[in-house]
Amino acid sequence: MNIVVKVGDVLDEAADVLISSANPQLNMSGGVNGAILLRGGESIQAELRSHLAQWGKPIVQPGTIVCTGPGPLAVKHILHAVAVDVFYGSSVELVERTIEAALERARQLDAISVTMPTLATGYGPLSAEQFAEALARAARADWSPIASLTVVVRTIKNAETVRSIIERCHNH
Repeated sequence: MNIVVKVGDVLDEAADVLISSANPQLNMSGGVNGAILLRGGESIQAELRSHLAQWGKPIVQPGTIVCTGPGPLAVKHILHAVAVDVFYGSSVELVERTIEAALERARQLDAISVTMPTLATGYGPLSAEQFAEALARAARADWSPIASLTVVVRTIKNAETVRSIIERCHNH
């Protein structure tokens, strides 16, 4: 799986699957999910609420992946990845486990291209370095048929940080 790191808006990326950050309440109140809602993703919020209703729970566990339709985005599926707990706590291990679960679900959806932001770094407590460590660990596995994973960050500094850690880990 080829990993590309670029600066921009993850919602502008065309891909088979978008892995989006989500909170345990599956409430699209901020971050990438909030941005999806602002672009016309009301149907996605309704879909997430129906998942909670079906499960009879007000929240999902950290590490959960919930698949919805694409809403207004140029993707086939959105995987809402819960990489934080209800207090927005997280860890490198939780993010690694969440990325692995999301990539496994993307593979089940026959995704070739996947895009994602840096999980647990906005409202969550992780740095870009910690996210990159988690991603590098998760990316060690063979995720075929997924051919490309594009990580979209907001700043050149974060792009350089994530890129350097991925390259360092990939070459070891």
